[in-house]
Amino acid sequence: MTEVHTLPGRWESATEIVRRFKAKEQSAVEVVTDAFKRIDQLNTRYGAVTFADREGVLASARGLDRKLATDQKLGPLAGIPTLMKDLYGFRPGWPTTLGGFPAARHDIAPADLWSRYPLQVTRNDGLLLGQTNSSTFGFCGATDNAIFGPSRNPFNPSRNSGGSSGGSAVAVATGMVPVAGASDAGGSIRIPAAWTNTVGFQPSAGRVPSTPRPALFHLGPHLYEGPVARTVEDAILVMNALQGFDPHDPYSTPSAPFPADLLDRGIGGLRIGLSLDFGGFPVNPRVREAILNAVSAFEELGATVEPVALNLIFSHQEHTEMWLRSMGLLMLADLENFAARGIQLASHDLPEHVHFWTEKAKLMSARDVSHDRVMRTSILDGILDVQEKYDLIVGPTVVDLPVLNQVDGKTVGPDVVDGVKIDPLIGWCPTYLTNFSGSPSISVPAGLVDGLPVGLLIVGRKYEDASVFAAAAAFEQARPWMQNYSLVE
Repeated sequence: MTEVHTLPGRWESATEIVRRFKAKEQSAVEVVTDAFKRIDQLNTRYGAVTFADREGVLASARGLDRKLATDQKLGPLAGIPTLMKDLYGFRPGWPTTLGGFPAARHDIAPADLWSRYPLQVTRNDGLLLGQTNSSTFGFCGATDNAIFGPSRNPFNPSRNSGGSSGGSAVAVATGMVPVAGASDAGGSIRIPAAWTNTVGFQPSAGRVPSTPRPALFHLGPHLYEGPVARTVEDAILVMNALQGFDPHDPYSTPSAPFPADLLDRGIGGLRIGLSLDFGGFPVNPRVREAILNAVSAFEELGATVEPVALNLIFSHQEHTEMWLRSMGLLMLADLENFAARGIQLASHDLPEHVHFWTEKAKLMSARDVSHDRVMRTSILDGILDVQEKYDLIVGPTVVDLPVLNQVDGKTVGPDVVDGVKIDPLIGWCPTYLTNFSGSPSISVPAGLVDGLPVGLLIVGRKYEDASVFAAAAAFEQARPWMQNYSLVE
């Protein structure tokens, strides 16, 4: 018998909210008021929301209600309340702390600085309520920082939500909002989705444009924006608004809207490769068991599932350190960019691990950078080798269960999994492999272990995002998340 958890909050699908709003069954002002009520009830306990623009959003909602009353054309996100991540996401006039930097807490985004999520939500008549909690610089698979503390897991608030988009995932999991924006440089959309029993989608490289300035051609890993949602349908709805070609991103690719029949496409006849360790990661035996049980749903749906080996040249420890070095270079550049804007993020303000890896980045030679590029290439080739024979690759989103929160703002992930020592920042997250390969992937709820969520990662071929969504939808219908928990006001 499946153990069902009841959590405080209320869930409504984004798709249904749009329908009700356009049918004039519920006004935008009512939607926003209800969302803020839930935030006020739940946020102190869960630490999801870091900033709320109550007056600004209510003004936007009143404007949207007038737009509906005068029969003006409405965007596909009309009436949806949502939140964005407090990291590299920028909305003009809003503060941005970069994941809890005390020195940056009063930094206000200028009028011409937008990131993709707030821009597209606004363009498509969504209602952006505020910002969500993140780890500092997004440089950890858990969410905790010096200003806002941890984002707490709805299934057990003594444990972490995962990160770095932990606040977004918690806001969705508790029903504060139906969808939220997230970013992903190593798994930051999918890791918290796995630990909060939500859906987190990382698109193919280039599907959602990235246009950072002044340094676009950075040395860091691929950066992505995507949604955290309660359902695959809602994730598709948001992705249709986010994606699109932008010439300011040299890697941007044209993309058509996802087809309407995607939810019912099914996966009969597909070949699916099962990788429980993604090339050598240690895995908690209880997580392994949960994934094996979840994957049996694909066989029940008519797909062929076979164990596969990702024949990667380097070890998972070497891959992890390469990711940390890449992020160190990226963060070092960011520190310099903020200094040029007059914002000094002093060394004493940096978390210890950020300081360590930015200092290490200063010592890297051209040969070091070249070697890391070789490692990234080998990851791509290892994934492509499997994808020549298999339509999808599946396995655990993360290899361990949610960790306990610390009291000093320094929560990180596990440092040992199944007896193997790993790096606690990201060494337990095979998600970063697809950041290097550019492959689309999604984390979907795979069940509970000791009352804590486990996520199933579905990886597709590059630009075959629709196939990933189709597989996720089929799995969701076969193993609905509602069997794991329900939300009750």
